[in-house]
Amino acid sequence: MSAVVEPQVDRRVPWFEGDVPAEKVPEKYRLSRAFVPKARYLDPEFLKLELEKVFTRAWLMACRLEELPGVGCFVEYEIGGHSILVVREGKDSVRAYFNACRHRGTRLARGRGRVGSLICPFHGWRWNLDGSIRLVLDREEFVPRSDDDLGLVQVRAEQWGGFVFINMDPDAKPLLEYLDPIPRIFAPFQFENMRYRWHKSVLLPCNWKTALDGFLEAYHVAGTHPQLYRFDKSNTNIASMKELENRMWAPTTVYERHAHYSSVGPKKKDTAKDPANRGTGGVTDERLSVALSVQYIADDMRGLENERSWRAAEALKTADVPEGMTAGQYYLQLYKELSLAEGYDWPEITPQQWAEAGTAWNVFPNTILLPNQGSVFGYRARPDGLDPDSCIFEIFSLDQVPVADYDKKRDFQPQFFEDFREADLGEIFTQDLMNAKEVTVGMHSPSFDGHRLSEDQEMTIYNHHRVADRFLWTD
Repeated sequence: MSAVVEPQVDRRVPWFEGDVPAEKVPEKYRLSRAFVPKARYLDPEFLKLELEKVFTRAWLMACRLEELPGVGCFVEYEIGGHSILVVREGKDSVRAYFNACRHRGTRLARGRGRVGSLICPFHGWRWNLDGSIRLVLDREEFVPRSDDDLGLVQVRAEQWGGFVFINMDPDAKPLLEYLDPIPRIFAPFQFENMRYRWHKSVLLPCNWKTALDGFLEAYHVAGTHPQLYRFDKSNTNIASMKELENRMWAPTTVYERHAHYSSVGPKKKDTAKDPANRGTGGVTDERLSVALSVQYIADDMRGLENERSWRAAEALKTADVPEGMTAGQYYLQLYKELSLAEGYDWPEITPQQWAEAGTAWNVFPNTILLPNQGSVFGYRARPDGLDPDSCIFEIFSLDQVPVADYDKKRDFQPQFFEDFREADLGEIFTQDLMNAKEVTVGMHSPSFDGHRLSEDQEMTIYNHHRVADRFLWTD
């Protein structure tokens, strides 16, 4: 038995031109104030709609440019029943094609690799890297067709920040317009000067949106990661009342398509995100508080921090902090000095830019990016076939590289694990992914009818569904 939820005006999500009136959405999928019906996660028909109307019309992050180091390098991007080949066609040109032979539909290439031309493994038809037809075996036996008609069908491919995005809709707005305001806000972090540290994909027993939802808010941190508030990180018992009162507060900000949250400190304080203010509760020495906070993330997550920030934190533990500076400010100075001395650029990021960047961004529909100085985390989720209770979830870490290595090519290979517990993801990510099955089981209960969300800290989740409705219920 499910409760009837009456549509209400959303208090924290502004109305944008193009948003869909509630009455146009089928009742079982209809959003109301801070409420998302569970059918949007569990109904196979809803997943089919997403595959047909969202993933074919939105810009999707397909790969990084570094995965295409030379002419002829390709990466296959799969989403639902679609396979897209992203190919470096020339030194400064990347193209994408539907991965299907124009003869009988055979997939042309799988995974990743490097080729001189695209050759069908079934009958040997061949295409040049620019998609033009190169060979039709015994062409005189076929009904005449022009070379243009036999060329591979292109998918739009555009770039930002070292990422290659694809879009199957030829009429979609340009990528940079679609991503607005993310390119402007992320510009100081120089994503284009970063490279993969690692990339791991895992199979999760949950809806693809459930996988993302766990990383779209920090409201869960006290319940899932209580050790983050403690000096003793090995203590993962439930947070105490005192810790709950002093936990990080993470309000959300909603844009026309994208949204983010920002962990800014206890709710009772009027603060904004600032890396100079970081610390670990319960440590009286401010130097240790900052240093241990940096090093726990670096050691456990192997990302969002890097080897240089770890060494800067280590030096901070015994440093004489100059008068007039906080330990956090001096840590950033040590980190900057190390970076510049070792050939890295150091983009200056103002407190205002840190505050606007926040902690984590939902790049609609299925990517999350977490910016930091010199390191970035990214998450991506995709449906696993037509099963709404299964998805492929990807986590990747990017690190800044020395200026001299900007054009250096590397041999990089992502990893895939059917069981996330075998992926060696560290304590924090393991805690997050352990929730996937539990949320899915609970959502199938007849006692649960949908998500009831915090209007301050979980509107990133609501915003995703609001934006999706534009794709689902408009022509």
